Amino acid sequence: MQNNCINFDKCLTNCFCGSSILMYYMNIFRCFIERKLNMRKVMDLCLDMPDFEEDLIRTACHFVLPEFREAWGGYRENFNGGIEQKLGLTLAEMDTIFENEGREAFMEKITAAAHANAPTLDSFMDQMDKLGVRWGMTCHNSHDNDKTAAICNQYPDRLGGFCFVNPLDGMKAVREVERGIKELGLKAVYITAFRTHLPANDKHCYPIYAKCVELGVPVFIYCSMNLSGAVPYDIGHPRYIDEVARDFPELQIMASVSGWPWTMEFIGLALRHKNVYLNMETHNPALITVQGSGYEPYAYWLPRVQDKFFFSSDWNSQGKTLESLIEGVENWPFSDEIKEKVLWKNAARIFGVEI
Repeated sequence: MQNNCINFDKCLTNCFCGSSILMYYMNIFRCFIERKLNMRKVMDLCLDMPDFEEDLIRTACHFVLPEFREAWGGYRENFNGGIEQKLGLTLAEMDTIFENEGREAFMEKITAAAHANAPTLDSFMDQMDKLGVRWGMTCHNSHDNDKTAAICNQYPDRLGGFCFVNPLDGMKAVREVERGIKELGLKAVYITAFRTHLPANDKHCYPIYAKCVELGVPVFIYCSMNLSGAVPYDIGHPRYIDEVARDFPELQIMASVSGWPWTMEFIGLALRHKNVYLNMETHNPALITVQGSGYEPYAYWLPRVQDKFFFSSDWNSQGKTLESLIEGVENWPFSDEIKEKVLWKNAARIFGVEI
């Protein structure tokens, strides 16, 4: 990574040649920050892609159109991914357009706003460079495996892809896992209970787990409360992963999404099973030091599972900046060794990536 840090000698010369003392110290501070970023190493196991044009349109539809309200209603207020800032329209304004002008006008205005505001993949990768994010697991926002592979193939040394399947598809899903890993080069399988409407221990999932063992790839499993009105709130409870871990001791399981509000049971999975790993995907890591947040058990137990805990931002879904979530880990009251393991060393070991 190129070091854009200013030259200290030049800074000092400018100071004594008439530049203000304030400017001198501001330059030193800027140099310190730039050097810190250049030294930072991060591997993000849920590196959201930014919302490209089609993603902004789809998200707006999920939050406004009536046919999506039951499934997405709870996420509209709590995890809207900053859609208002990204489109330059508030949700109230989008509602008004739909209610007063109709579906066609809504789609036209949302499409125009998305076209004007959508970022590019290259600009996002530039941001990763600046933040010290060396590698990440990602997917296309539609969860289409071919589109995910197309993204990863543009930056094969920087991105690994998730393979998404629906266990209810039976052998079709099993064959898609094999295609995704062997042909598309994807690195892991992700099963999301609130999308599949199946708990992790549902036997429809077992052929997929067996295929993951055969292929030697980890499976990420949603493990948290959900806000969807279409499925039970506890369909992602840690107890379901416990059964899977016992039935498949050779399967590498990444219990994802923090386990909240069942954080003790979530941490217990990693203490109980050698093959279970943990992350706080979609949840702010800074919350482990906040009393009453429900994440306090991490402050006590994380050192015990330091080799099994991974940084996993899901920054876009949270509507937070990637940098703020990285800093949330950097500000943890743990040793630098523990924080380095969480930010990149554990991921480098599990995925065999050198950075």
